[in-house]
Amino acid sequence: MRKALGLLIVLLVLCTSSVVWCALTVYSPHDQVQFTQTVLAGDPATAEGLTVQTYATYQNHLFWDSMTQIQNSVPQTKTDYRFYQSEQSEVGDPSYRGVEIFSDVGTGASNYMDIPENQRSGLELAYQELYESAVPGQEATKTIMLSDYCDYYPIAGFIDVEGINLAFNVWSENSTEEMAVSNKMESFFRIPVLSTEQATISLEKDSSGYIYSTGLSNNGEGDQFSFYSQGIITPKTCYFTFNNHSNNGQIMDTSLIPGGYGIYALDYAGGQVKQLREGVTQTIENGSLQLDSLRMAFPIDPNEEFIQLSQWENDKFMLLYTRMKNTYYLTVISIDTMQQVQRLAIQTTESESYNIIENQDFIVTLLDHTVTVLLPNGDGTFHIDMQTTNTLDYSYVPWSLDGNAMDYKNGKLAFAFEGYNQETGFRDSVSYEMVVLDEAGLQLWSKHQSTLHNNHLENYNTNEAVRLTYQSPIKVSWQ
Repeated sequence: MRKALGLLIVLLVLCTSSVVWCALTVYSPHDQVQFTQTVLAGDPATAEGLTVQTYATYQNHLFWDSMTQIQNSVPQTKTDYRFYQSEQSEVGDPSYRGVEIFSDVGTGASNYMDIPENQRSGLELAYQELYESAVPGQEATKTIMLSDYCDYYPIAGFIDVEGINLAFNVWSENSTEEMAVSNKMESFFRIPVLSTEQATISLEKDSSGYIYSTGLSNNGEGDQFSFYSQGIITPKTCYFTFNNHSNNGQIMDTSLIPGGYGIYALDYAGGQVKQLREGVTQTIENGSLQLDSLRMAFPIDPNEEFIQLSQWENDKFMLLYTRMKNTYYLTVISIDTMQQVQRLAIQTTESESYNIIENQDFIVTLLDHTVTVLLPNGDGTFHIDMQTTNTLDYSYVPWSLDGNAMDYKNGKLAFAFEGYNQETGFRDSVSYEMVVLDEAGLQLWSKHQSTLHNNHLENYNTNEAVRLTYQSPIKVSWQ
């Protein structure tokens, strides 16, 4: 017993010592980090006064918060180094999805045998027909037209706000509250099934008739519709909408929805959530949904294609991004009155690829090969302050831009993104690439490699490598 206890103590000491040794020697000198700048294009003088902050860690024990300022075209770096003997968790602010809905075509029907025969409907009947014709031990498949079995798209989804988290018609077992939500959503959002939408269902049963394999897939023929919903949350109301276009661009029939197509609202009373310890929460008082409040709150022209819905200045304004006749629009809506404040045409392009990045002080859109910066006017409206030529390259304007890792001042947009090794595809140790744009296009593209090295990038593992933190890896600001 004493030998076992002694061995355990030795192991603990060795483990602790190894972390301390790593902190003190492996990355020596460990207190300061330097970045080597490689200019890939442009003039470094255009980045004068720019500050880039990086936050790196090793196994959440060692941390390097490095601030690099561009002075006389040369990066100067200062580092705040910290070591913790216990692992530090990266915990972000809680986030909630609000209301999310999608088509329930692919779920729920395969358990039709649990439903009384006189209550089966929709795809449950399609699976029943397939079951009756299936040969035991062999997989049976059947391609069906959805409109032969469903008049309207079945609805599934989630409602996730503080104190309320439920899913409806996603798993076979639903609570009374979830069934009430499901019934409300299905009766409210009645959208006729496309006459051309197809699906292939599969089923396999054993000699005793027991089903042990089912499936559903689209065979690539015919059009499809899947909702693609998105929303925002205010302290008392969830707002959400969905893309009313099919995969092939057909406008869906939303005339049966009370009020028609638009932004919908569902009121709720949030529950009280208490933080017990890091990463663990407990609901003290359950929230409640006010299902009878479900309504169309702001109309959208059905010809417009929904892009994104977000909010600005906390709960004051709602930002609706849409596309119609090759023009991308921003519509600003007052949340207090649910009235339009502004409708701004951002850009006209045939490209259907887009990226919208919202910084707390401005908005950036990436459409086609053009970057546009929108600045707020202080009254909820925006104006286009800078728009580049349509000549930008995705190699230095990636789609994964972070709103915190960019800043805009005096007509110049600067942003940074994590560097990758082009040969291995892994993160290139702790490095970042920095870009400066103005209305003429690219002004600077540089790569900054730190003195924090990883020697095993070919077998990249974030638990073994020095890496940028997940929650806040890079921040950029003009001085």
